Amino acid sequence: MSWIAQLKNRRPSLFWRTFLLLCGLLFFSVIGWLQSFRVLSELPYSQGVAQHLVSTVNITKYALVTADPLYRLDLLKVLAAREGVLISPRDETDKVVRLSGEGFNGLIDQLVKTSLGPETIVATRVNGNNGLWVSFDIDGDAYWLQTKDDALDPPYGTAWLWWALAAGLASLFGATALTRHVIQPLARLSLFATQLGRGQDPDPLPEDASTAEIQAVNSSFNQMVSDLKRIEADRELLLAGVSHDLRTPITRLRLEVELADLPEDSRNAMVSDLEQMENIVNQFLAYARRSNEDQVMVNFGEAVEAALQIARIESDATVKLATRLDPEIWVMAHPLELSRAIQNLVTNAQRYGRSEDGTLYLTLELKREPDGRTALLTVSDEGKGLPAEERERVMRPFERGESARSGVTGSGLGLAIVDRIVRRSGGTVQLGDADPHGLLVRVRFPIVTKGALKKALKEQDKAAQKLEERR
Repeated sequence: MSWIAQLKNRRPSLFWRTFLLLCGLLFFSVIGWLQSFRVLSELPYSQGVAQHLVSTVNITKYALVTADPLYRLDLLKVLAAREGVLISPRDETDKVVRLSGEGFNGLIDQLVKTSLGPETIVATRVNGNNGLWVSFDIDGDAYWLQTKDDALDPPYGTAWLWWALAAGLASLFGATALTRHVIQPLARLSLFATQLGRGQDPDPLPEDASTAEIQAVNSSFNQMVSDLKRIEADRELLLAGVSHDLRTPITRLRLEVELADLPEDSRNAMVSDLEQMENIVNQFLAYARRSNEDQVMVNFGEAVEAALQIARIESDATVKLATRLDPEIWVMAHPLELSRAIQNLVTNAQRYGRSEDGTLYLTLELKREPDGRTALLTVSDEGKGLPAEERERVMRPFERGESARSGVTGSGLGLAIVDRIVRRSGGTVQLGDADPHGLLVRVRFPIVTKGALKKALKEQDKAAQKLEERR
């Protein structure tokens, strides 16, 4: 049921929302236009049909009255054969279905009665025979005039369908063009913000937009990005400078402690403090350092195994390691930064994820998510875990969890560095609860598609061949 929940939580894009609103507006406008056309054409059409009926009745009546009695039968046959007009006597016992009094028909009935008299009957069926029937009198004798009933239905034909189709296509094209024109600046702004959030350096937004509002937004956004870059550069410079300057006295103090004549316990405690200070300095440098290299295609499983080897986690007797890694997952990342992120997760587990017996039960699993487009790396331990209210806070720089839960302290940059590296590759980091207890870290990366993977492998093979040829 998870995909149903995701479908419910998914929001339509602004393009489709605006496009559908425009299509709905066009649809109801066309419906309103057709209704207006129908109302405006109702009176002229009804007058034309009524005038046709009245003229047919009057001409037929005059022809019968003035015709020679010997030729009346021939006249009736000619009217029936050529004009489709039948004359028959009317009787009181005739079963009559009168013309309905709604819309066109009601107006036709009213106009016919106005011209031929209020006693005139306009019917659609007489004695089970369909047609358009009109009653009239000749010298006191009652008759029916029957003609075709197709006059009651406006002869629209099929031409209007083609015109409606052409108008609909033109309207859809216009709605698409208008929607793209309105949404394109916002889509560019959204893409720019996404790239900026991933740590990339996108091109500035155009400040020569066609509208004053978009121009003002782009200019303000570019200025904001410029200010953020300057603040980021100043912070990186400050952290790098402070960290670099602290390395020398820390190294000197450690050397003096090692050479000094001190009790073993005091020396170990001081060395431990100095190692912790050096580790904090290293974390400062790692957080301040930004890779200028382009992202490359990396085998995620091999990167995890290499990071574990560098961390020497398997040689630690107090660590019980379990790994389940999919070997065929490729992502776009900076290899060194990806290794650093994995090592930080392992180090974080070593510090805070140990069980009560001092053993770290560490599990790393790498797999594809059901959508097939996302790689999921989970790092879990069986320690005390982290309260839900603190998870968002510890992802920020210089924030730590409760040190009392493990008795150790750090710089508060480990998870912040992981989050920063992962976001540069378009991924996400999420903290949760492990089963049965402990901390579970979920790291998601977009998977490189098979087409891009084949293309990259071919390019690598070509580059290797060229290198061999040069040698």
